[in-house]
This record gives sequence, C-alpha cells and structure tokens, in this order.
Amino acid sequence: MANESSGRIFAIQRYCVNDGPGIRTTVFMQGCPLHCRWCHNPESHSFAPFVSWRQQSCLACGMCKKLVPGRMCRLCPERECSACGKCVKDCPGGALVLQGREVEASEVMQIIRRDIFYYNASGGGITLSGGEPCAQPDFAQALLAAAKAENIRTAIETSGVANLRDIAVLAEKCDLWLFDIKAAPEKYFELTGGDYVSIRRNLQYLSDRNAAIWLRVPLVCGGNVEPALLAELKKLVHLPGVEKVELLPYHDLGRGKYAMCGETEINWGQFSVPEPELLHRWQRELSID
Repeated sequence: MANESSGRIFAIQRYCVNDGPGIRTTVFMQGCPLHCRWCHNPESHSFAPFVSWRQQSCLACGMCKKLVPGRMCRLCPERECSACGKCVKDCPGGALVLQGREVEASEVMQIIRRDIFYYNASGGGITLSGGEPCAQPDFAQALLAAAKAENIRTAIETSGVANLRDIAVLAEKCDLWLFDIKAAPEKYFELTGGDYVSIRRNLQYLSDRNAAIWLRVPLVCGGNVEPALLAELKKLVHLPGVEKVELLPYHDLGRGKYAMCGETEINWGQFSVPEPELLHRWQRELSID
C-alpha cells in the first residue's frame, strides 16, 4: 500500500453490530486525550503500549520479580517498562497482559479483508474507534484510504477532540461519523477534560459539509444525565447531516480494569444505569425510537 503508516491499537474486533450499520470490523486505537469520569476502558488511555497485571490470574511464582502494577520493568525493576512483552510471554499464569501494540496499516487490512463478504451482504464495513482515532490522524487516514480503495465502507467513532485540519482530511474518506456527545456544554470539561467549544466546532464543520452523522450519547446517572444535556441534544438533532441519535445506557464493565492497569479505581458507586422510564422519556423528547 502506498504511503504506509503505522500506529498503535489495543484491539481489533470482528463481527461487530453496534459500531455502525451492518456487520463491521472495529479497530480500537490506542490513546485518548479525554478523562471521562465513568470511562470503562482504562486500557485505552495511554498512547504508548504498557503491561497490565491481572491479580486473579497471578500464581505469585515470582518469575516477573514484581507483583504489583506499575510502569517499571517487572524483570528489571531498576528501569522503566519498554513494553517489550517478554514478561508477558514468560508469565505461567497469564497474569501479565500487553496492552497496545504498534502495527502497520497493511497488517490491519489483512484482518479487515477477511470479512468483505459480510460487509457487502450487510451494508457494513470498518469502524475506527478507540481511545480516540483522530488522535492518530496519519494512521487513521492510511486505514480509511486503504479501505476505500477496496470499496469497503468506513466509519469513525470520535469524541470530536481533534484538530479541525485533521477532521477535514479524514472526512474525505469517512462515510459515517459516530460522534459522541458526552455532557452538557457547561459540564464538559469538568466531566471529561474536553473543550466543548472545539468539539462543537468540529461537529458543525461536518454538518456544514453534509457528512453522515450519528450522535452517540452515554447516559450516566450521577454523571451527565441532566436537563442541560437534553436541551443541547434537542438543538443538535436538527443539524444537517444528523441521521440519528443513539442513547447508550451506562454500564460498569470496567470494574477492576483500573487496578489492572496500574490506575486508581474510580468511585463506581456514584454512577448508575438510567431507569427505563428515563431512557424512554429522552427518546420521546428527541423523537427517536
């Protein structure tokens, strides 16, 4: 492939049905500039690969010489971890996990091609997710260009935190934008660390060019569920290009992951799943099914 580009990913998931229309292959790219208080994927936070530790799988054999999570090398505690993966291969209990890896776009495309039949039959394709795919714009552009060259439909799931120039370049090869709206404007920075002004600017840019947009909204009771967010969504649903709004009820499947990744666990008790009545009310007020 021309203009080969490498990047960092932490997973590739095939046969996805919730990341855009049809059957899709989702490429989860490493690194996220946001710090959402309810994030359930701490393994995607770091822009560099790292080794995590699953306590429940640890045999306490001492082979790694270091039995607590952290950023120091488990074989050579006097130096920082380089994410070489040697300790992961040597761990007899499978307690050490390499989170993230450097790959070439052509390597990812080899996996994507396996399911072209299903993309064509279902109207699916590939979705770049994360982390934040727009934080690796060259790699994302290489993947989108390679997919489009083989008539594979493309989508990007983004928080909207990106340079407008990068959004413009990626939009040339992206068929669908799954654009996250995570909080009301006045609470955006407090809850996510993001600048809503620039996020809204990027969304407007895509709308002005009539890009296909699906708004995706995590609903987190004790977090972002408030009238101000609903009011903002009522404005956004009328933007040109917005085809639908997906309300995504909160879940706590990230429990235990923070400790595994060497981070402090968030206070899971402060968040809860929205009641069905609340979800249905928001759907009615936004005129969505």
